[in-house]
Amino acid sequence: MRTFVVAACLIALASCSQSGEPPLSPATAPSFQGCYRIKQDPATVTATITFYGWPDNSPPGNAIAHPVIHKHAGGDGTYCNPTTFATEHANNKRIPYGIKIYVPFLKQYFIREDLCAASGPPTGSGNNGCYKLWFDLWVGGTAKSKAHEVVHCERLLTPTHKVDVILYPREGMPVAHPGPIYRNSPPPNGSCYGKRLLNT
Repeated sequence: MRTFVVAACLIALASCSQSGEPPLSPATAPSFQGCYRIKQDPATVTATITFYGWPDNSPPGNAIAHPVIHKHAGGDGTYCNPTTFATEHANNKRIPYGIKIYVPFLKQYFIREDLCAASGPPTGSGNNGCYKLWFDLWVGGTAKSKAHEVVHCERLLTPTHKVDVILYPREGMPVAHPGPIYRNSPPPNGSCYGKRLLNT
């Protein structure tokens, strides 16, 4: 039987302390007011999707490498408050900090504010720093969350194959379950993408 430590290692680890690059600009700093928009035509790509949260962030917590509209990882998945995601340093030109994406299978918007750590086990979700076109999406969690339930939520949602992702999506796409993907309530285990987590 695998321990929590092994299970947690199988999930992507996003780094928030390795890069010294600044945020996009003062206009897109965490104090940004209103709805953050980028005028660019949408484009659809096929990418790997994984998830990370409070217990398997690197280090554990909600710190992020490049605040754009949030001071910490967060968001509710809507166009004006997209949820934080991470990708690798090699994607900085194609997937710059502040880019919005829309993930159709989740029906939620995300924004790049974090950097995947180039660490992890040789196998498993999110290993080796989100290699190539790979989006590691923030699920949530807090210091009071049951760590194994956050990781369980991540694993439940991780696709077994690459999926379509829309870069620079239009406003007005359908949004399902706005708010954190993982939530501490209802007790005892919380919920994942609108579904109550049963004892695992």
